[in-house]
Amino acid sequence: MTKKIPSYTLYGEPAQPVWHEALHVESISKRSGFYNWEIAPHRHDGLLQLLYLRSGSGEILLDNLRTPVRAPCILMIPSQIVHGFHWAGRVEGEVVTALQYPLESMAQLLSPSLLPLLQRPQVIPLPDWDQEDNPLLPLFRALGEEYHHRARDHIACSQALLLALLINVFRQTEADPRVPVVVNRRAHQIKQFRELVEVHFKSHRAVNQYAEELNLTGATLGRLCQEHLGMPPMAVINARLVLEAKRELAHSTMSIKEVAHELGFSDVGYFSRFFKKHTDLTPSDFRVSVGRQETE
Repeated sequence: MTKKIPSYTLYGEPAQPVWHEALHVESISKRSGFYNWEIAPHRHDGLLQLLYLRSGSGEILLDNLRTPVRAPCILMIPSQIVHGFHWAGRVEGEVVTALQYPLESMAQLLSPSLLPLLQRPQVIPLPDWDQEDNPLLPLFRALGEEYHHRARDHIACSQALLLALLINVFRQTEADPRVPVVVNRRAHQIKQFRELVEVHFKSHRAVNQYAEELNLTGATLGRLCQEHLGMPPMAVINARLVLEAKRELAHSTMSIKEVAHELGFSDVGYFSRFFKKHTDLTPSDFRVSVGRQETE
């Protein structure tokens, strides 16, 4: 039976439309404890998760990389990132799940230096603060109050609190939030292109089709991608296909043929050649490299 990577609103719950819930706040122990401190690989469509690990340790899977984590730290998990947890016994902390695109829009408008940091998975070590000196705890508590009590305009208030929380988190990173980031028309066009690729990469659109939807010529889109991303548009599209192929091969029980068809390849042989060209491994060899065996 075909089994794709599970996609949840929250782990163990069926996916809802992304507008169903703008915010969810709970303790790490509530859900992880229910699953015996083991959360299998899964992903969230349109949702970013921020975990504040206050005590305990374990291992987090982010796509194909397993990383040991120890409190205190923040775990940032953007939309579509395959992730899972293996906790070494009981852990304590908070989990905030929120719509990613509204946060990105607010960051682009009010604090552009946050934008790239919202879009990549990361583990952020934190100082071992005393409770009185901890700048994050009051914000997590306030978010919990807004989520559970649902007072008037709680969504707007929650978004403001969440932006403040993210700013405080990113102040702990090596990135200097005072460094200005220029957000101009070209950068916006690149962002639109990447969003279109996210929607259509499985349909194998031509570069000119993306360019036409962006009201650009193929040559202009190519120049923008080279200037801002250091690669041509087709490399961006192929990289997204390869990433999805790796995720499915590593975390689903679909056969290689099923993975190929899921990603829009009508011929499994062509898919295998495409994958090897970009990874130097056949799909079967890649599965072996991540400790998986081919499904019949």
